[in-house]
Amino acid sequence: MKKIKRYVSIMTALCCLASFGSVVLAQEGDPIVEVLESGIPHDKLFAIDMKGSSGLAVGSYGLMRETADGGETWTTADPLTTKALLGVTSAGDTQIVVGQQGTIFRRVEGADWKQVEAGLTQRIMDVDLNDSGLGYIVGEFGFMAKSEDAGLTWTVVTKDWESVNEEGYEPHLYSAVVKDDGSIFVAGEFGLIMTSTDRGQTFKQVHGGDEGVFDVHFAKDGSGSGYAVGQEGLVLKTLDAGSTWSSIAIDTNSNLLGVWSGNGEVVVTAIRDLLRSNDDGKSFTSFSADAQIGRTWYQGVGAGVSETATESDTGRKSFIREQQIFIVGNGGNVAKVLY
Repeated sequence: MKKIKRYVSIMTALCCLASFGSVVLAQEGDPIVEVLESGIPHDKLFAIDMKGSSGLAVGSYGLMRETADGGETWTTADPLTTKALLGVTSAGDTQIVVGQQGTIFRRVEGADWKQVEAGLTQRIMDVDLNDSGLGYIVGEFGFMAKSEDAGLTWTVVTKDWESVNEEGYEPHLYSAVVKDDGSIFVAGEFGLIMTSTDRGQTFKQVHGGDEGVFDVHFAKDGSGSGYAVGQEGLVLKTLDAGSTWSSIAIDTNSNLLGVWSGNGEVVVTAIRDLLRSNDDGKSFTSFSADAQIGRTWYQGVGAGVSETATESDTGRKSFIREQQIFIVGNGGNVAKVLY
């Protein structure tokens, strides 16, 4: 039996047809990001959730930064806990944050945060929620749980991991996506991507491989396009809403930590790098030469909407709405991607 290090799979890739994308190293020049907020060197932000002009980023020692103006300004909220917060989501008027030792906090718009006493002790890596109240959390050693009441209560979901790998390894799970139609995607170690069509009770594996998958994102434009990223430059793409995934071979060995995509644009956060595509993944530009990128790391990535008031010569007022992409990471940094 082949011995492996943790995070390295013995499985061969499934459902994966190789395609190729080029990576161009951007020349030094205008910065790619504008740092809007930062903290002390030991601060970390791991995840961000943007909904319109509102946003919330979470991180180490209960660190939370919020915006209400499309990301132009950020405030630091009073910590709810000293434990690390690793995931955040919102749907409708409900927000949920999760983290170490089974930590779950929930709030409804206009109310205070309340801790959810779900009896969990596992490290929760990610959470997602849709408008119908279906929620899913994932974490260490194959942990999964679902909620049918917008995060008020949680039920642990068990899986026979020997059906995924012969040794029965319980993979760390890093990413959860709950779509509006109730389908769920879970991703993690061993190149694992699984999907459920019965509200998270059972799962079908749709990808496996050697490199772990750290994040999954589907475009909101109805195209069925989506991306997954992970260890050692792993980039996967789907064109059929996640039923099958193809590998995009790009020239990088960086660990890719987060991904956002939409309308042909793709932004990938990484350790000492940031990758961006304006042609739906056919080619990527690396910004590792940028001092704000190559000396640090960013993980969470999300898109919000800023609104700017303008006034014409006749005195007529109007508003310009503009999509902005934000990334969060080391040093408690919140940064805006400029172009």
